[in-house]
Amino acid sequence: MTNGMGALAAHLSYTTPEHREGCTAQGWQVGYRIHTTVRESSYSGHSCPLDADDSGACGHGDSYEALVVRMYCPKCGAATQLNAELPSAPRVFDTTRLGMGIKPRRCGEVWIYQGPPPQLGILLDPPKPPQWYLVARRNALQLTPEDVVGAIEPDIGPRGGDCYTVSYGLTELPAPAFGERPTPLFGRNSRLDDLYFTTVTAAARWLAENAPASAEAGRAV
Repeated sequence: MTNGMGALAAHLSYTTPEHREGCTAQGWQVGYRIHTTVRESSYSGHSCPLDADDSGACGHGDSYEALVVRMYCPKCGAATQLNAELPSAPRVFDTTRLGMGIKPRRCGEVWIYQGPPPQLGILLDPPKPPQWYLVARRNALQLTPEDVVGAIEPDIGPRGGDCYTVSYGLTELPAPAFGERPTPLFGRNSRLDDLYFTTVTAAARWLAENAPASAEAGRAV
């Protein structure tokens, strides 16, 4: 089980560029380019065991594939450019496959956000049902950790039937290196208390009423 990590990865820790003060535009013009380029010096000093037997076998040499992503606002002129080295080939998705950008469903005082479906490795296959759901306290285009109540994911119950479990108690795993973002994760899962749910709605309602309080052990819903 993943304890909702897929839903967290789909909805948290993304940054949106800021428009200039007074700009009323909401969106951005976005484009990207992948091209072959060389490092600033003719020889970077890079060495790799792969090159010992086959010169040029290493992909981290002086020539490399670069990715440039540009986001700009034609109204106020604000712009952001992102650069990356050796990107994988871009894949065309829709919001169902990304598990974000889909209108959340209200359930009482919380909102249920769809997470990504299982990744089968074949892009053109029909998407499967979402593997995770994220439960938040508000309806927003971009969520923050403070918004998150918990996550819901499919599971197998004590008697072998299909059901759902919930993860809650959001915390952060310390970043491995200075300057990196910590990794958000949940500290608790309802399986620990033998607590299972028959529907996504029932699980969301329990989270709304109980998270981050501890579950009552042994209770079935």
